[in-house]
Amino acid sequence: MMLRKFLLLIFLGLFFGCSLSTQNVGVKENELKEIPLKYAVHLKIYSTDCGDYFVKIRNPWDTLKTLHSYFITDNDTSIAGVSVLKRPVEKSLIFTSLHASLIKNLGCVDKISSLCDVQYVLDKDLLERVEDGKIKDLGSSMTPDAERIILENPDVILLSPYESSNGFGVLSKTKIPLVECADYMENSPLGQAEWIKFYGIIFDKVGTADSIFMVVENNYLQLKQLVENSSTKPILLANSLTGSVWYMPTIKSTSGRFYCDAGFSYPFDNLEGFGTVPLDFEAVFSKASNAEKWIFKYNRNEDYTLETFSKEHANYKDFNAMQKGEVYGCNLQVVPFYDQTPFRPDLLLKDYIKISHPEILKDYKMRYFKKLE
Repeated sequence: MMLRKFLLLIFLGLFFGCSLSTQNVGVKENELKEIPLKYAVHLKIYSTDCGDYFVKIRNPWDTLKTLHSYFITDNDTSIAGVSVLKRPVEKSLIFTSLHASLIKNLGCVDKISSLCDVQYVLDKDLLERVEDGKIKDLGSSMTPDAERIILENPDVILLSPYESSNGFGVLSKTKIPLVECADYMENSPLGQAEWIKFYGIIFDKVGTADSIFMVVENNYLQLKQLVENSSTKPILLANSLTGSVWYMPTIKSTSGRFYCDAGFSYPFDNLEGFGTVPLDFEAVFSKASNAEKWIFKYNRNEDYTLETFSKEHANYKDFNAMQKGEVYGCNLQVVPFYDQTPFRPDLLLKDYIKISHPEILKDYKMRYFKKLE
């Protein structure tokens, strides 16, 4: 009933029809057909007989509200309270290396006209395009230069929303459509990956997006099944100290779901929430000193060794995993972990299963993690 009222409000007073190319073009409510999504909970997608799409993003921080609504069409139209994204997109400004990599994988790298935070990009092809001037470096995503963005005049801007961002400041005044990429707020690996269908619609690559997700889903479920009946579940210790705080994923977070699907026993499955919980060293050690495997991510010029990592904290050497040499790290400075894994969770799950049950994937060489020697 709530959705019905919502749609009626959106399309009330609009002209009906598919062939018009003018302002205030709408669709009849009964023309909207929901496209079923299996895993994403913050995303709703509807199609019309005309080939247009209506997309609603639920506010992840207040799930009774809508974060943003979009009408994606080939026509020139406007709808009060809804952002209209007109296809085809020829020029896009991307705020994150993750979404730049995704759009490239959709076959639309030529549609990326500008990037923010280029210093975090690891993809060599994207960096070459920046160097050649095919993609413009528009500086920091934290302090966007509205004048440069207006001069660049992209058809659309892809950026990540945050709970405390209080809108997008000057960007909201540019009248350039803002796509709020809230995929990272999904609480399952396949839930975030399924957002590729939304981006496929924006860049007119629906078939490509569906095909990619089908491969990801099939791979992920098959990998998960490999360890479901395993008689062993090694105890996992995740992450490491950041200053004096140990940010531990909850079991309902995307990371927590990964750990379970990879066949680990996770000693922090009692933590509440959908993200990470800050713990002190003693709280972690008391529950995970006997962990058989230890995985963590870091960012430094040189890869850690067991010796250099053990010196990061006086008591790291007291963990069972450290004593047995079962510590696995991912150096974010050289490994495109965040550029790839959100939309290819099957690749990351394979790494985790190699760590949890190496006998199952005997000949597999890990993509992201490396065993510390």
